Amino acid sequence: MSLAGKNVVFVGGLGFIAYEACKYLMNNDLASLFVFDVLDKPEAIKALQEINPKTKVYYTKFDITNKESIKQSLADVVSKVQHIDALINGAGILTDPNVELTMNINLIGLINTTLEALPLMDKNKHGRGGVIVNIASVLGLEPCPPAAVYCASKFGVVGFSRSLGDPFYYEHTGVAVVTFCPGLTDTPLKNNIGSKYTFDYSKEIGEKLNSSKTQKPEVCGAHLAQAIELMDNGAIYISNQGTLTKVKPSVYWEPTY
Repeated sequence: MSLAGKNVVFVGGLGFIAYEACKYLMNNDLASLFVFDVLDKPEAIKALQEINPKTKVYYTKFDITNKESIKQSLADVVSKVQHIDALINGAGILTDPNVELTMNINLIGLINTTLEALPLMDKNKHGRGGVIVNIASVLGLEPCPPAAVYCASKFGVVGFSRSLGDPFYYEHTGVAVVTFCPGLTDTPLKNNIGSKYTFDYSKEIGEKLNSSKTQKPEVCGAHLAQAIELMDNGAIYISNQGTLTKVKPSVYWEPTY
């Protein structure tokens, strides 16, 4: 899907990988870019606007744990530009001792945002189709002992996204749902693996994982922008060690009719 002339909403758009993706997106002649984030960084928003003055950049203070904030923020987008063409769910934290907050931000907030946005994007309702990209993690595909809670939240993102990426939904709504899984990337979130682990005795394996090879956020952000443009419904992409790969998950069970 060409993003030229499209309206993009990026949840968590001021995070490290997300912000790099936003910079790439600004070179695609978007009509508008809405950055939803709990962080308030006027200089970062200004820098995005300077990349392409023709694309209007909006910032919205956003609480992904609050359903009313989600509803009002998306309604504000529609009131300004009528249509949402792409939604990227990129908010995330890694702090395993805080189970509720981890789940509320990484999974429940993502689900609530997606379910609120879908009717606004549905070609048979208020929208014109488009794409939703949910940012999961390679730790949503494989277990991670020192960050079990984070891992559970990201497994949830993968399962939710794969379910909505079924062709049945796409045929009805015209909205493709894509899962994007970053590998270990040089960000503060990755560093938390070695400090905010599930149990005190997880420290040893957490520090070992924390010393693993990483990739730069600029590389991962470019891969994310590419996944958005591809609009490949049901696809799962891994960005790892500088390479973007489309993966096909193993099938362990299928219903019998």
